[in-house]
Amino acid sequence: MVRINLTGGAYQARSTAVAAQRCLNLIPEPLPAQEQEPVQYAHYPTPGTRIFATPEAGAVRCLYQSTQGDLIAVVGSGVYVAQANGNTTKIGTISAGAGQVRMQDNGITLFIVDGTAKGGWYCSLPKKPQQGLYGTLTQIVDSAFYGSRTIAILDTFFLYTNPDTTNWYVGPAQFADEATTPFDSLYVASKTSYPDTISGIAVVGQTIWLFGTQETELWYTSGAADFPFQRMPSLSIGAGCNAPYSISANSDVVLWLGADRTGLLRVYLGNGQTAQPVSTYAIENAIQQYAGSDAAIGHIYQQGGHTFYVLTFPKAGETWVYDLSTGLWHERCSLDPHTLEEAPLRANAWACAYGRVFCGDPETGAIYEVSLDLDTETGTPVKRQRSFPHAIGDGRRMIHRKLMLDMQNGSGAVVHLDWSDDRGATWSHPYVQMPLGQDGNTWPTVWRLGLARDRVYRMTWTGGNGAALMGGFIDADTVAT
Repeated sequence: MVRINLTGGAYQARSTAVAAQRCLNLIPEPLPAQEQEPVQYAHYPTPGTRIFATPEAGAVRCLYQSTQGDLIAVVGSGVYVAQANGNTTKIGTISAGAGQVRMQDNGITLFIVDGTAKGGWYCSLPKKPQQGLYGTLTQIVDSAFYGSRTIAILDTFFLYTNPDTTNWYVGPAQFADEATTPFDSLYVASKTSYPDTISGIAVVGQTIWLFGTQETELWYTSGAADFPFQRMPSLSIGAGCNAPYSISANSDVVLWLGADRTGLLRVYLGNGQTAQPVSTYAIENAIQQYAGSDAAIGHIYQQGGHTFYVLTFPKAGETWVYDLSTGLWHERCSLDPHTLEEAPLRANAWACAYGRVFCGDPETGAIYEVSLDLDTETGTPVKRQRSFPHAIGDGRRMIHRKLMLDMQNGSGAVVHLDWSDDRGATWSHPYVQMPLGQDGNTWPTVWRLGLARDRVYRMTWTGGNGAALMGGFIDADTVAT
């Protein structure tokens, strides 16, 4: 029999006759070549969730780990500190709504922005981690604060962008409150390399990434008295960002959804002083067809040795995930708990705190703990699906005598097998059941699968207790015609 290798992630090409490889709720992980294992990749299940806290009804609009290690959540209009045991304490309210907000702290003050002209709130942090209370959440009234969709920090300065303008500005060093550390109306600068509107801002290492809608500038700390930052001369990134909430950065990289002046949407990764697209042709073909892409939401989180960039399109109901560790993409979705049909992923905010990963529900106000040890989303099954590469010979039909699944067994779950003989356009019905059995020496096998000139097999299942998929084996003979 011939092994069917699964060597990559999701790749549904513009024509399914080219590639119809869907990778849903599965994480492709390469095996080191020096280990000399017979497979190149294993596909592990994406994590499940359990309810951690539900502070109030409404959308979870932001999750954030403070510099003191606390998990801060904005749910509806309420701002909460969620403790490690799931208890929550309300520290104030902001403007009501379901749209995304962003927050940042400088070690002494937490600052929240919602993108509106006067949408800024702040409060003091406890003097020591896990000791003391958060201060009263106060809406800023300083006339030199103009609002901002995103917020970042560098060298004790909060960094803001003036919405729908070419200007960005800086708060005072070590901002504490408006009375003792007022804003300076002269701490304003403009984007100069290209006159497009500024959409967002991020900091990677010691470099400020100032995103326009079509081009991006890089700035650094100059220490000048009139404005503490300066643009890196003769240097810009030829791609902008049209979805400010898609911007997500860690200490090494920044990712965002954007485009240059000559084309349509792509996903970019920036590090150092360069950036390049990381979306494949197939991913770009998908995302360029979504309506409302300017509302896309991006977050980076790390789990199980993988660093993920989760990119959600709330208006299209789609979520794509880029694995920075492998350079591969996969798709995520949830299931409707009543119909068990595919539904948008129930997460639009992500954060790590207390040595755990959390995400927030876009509708119910629930904060979930995200765990690789869980196989359901708060009790609802998780649908996992992997379609295989085209099985095509020399253009003649083949008799498919046997298909054997190479998958971790013993969980008692049942894999549903179906296939397409029209190059990925339609799928067979009904499916064939392949039980994984109750012990580790079960090899699910199906015989007498008929004739096909070009066939794409597809595996779908729920449950499995974290079972890994390695691929399969096929026994097929070419016939004379």
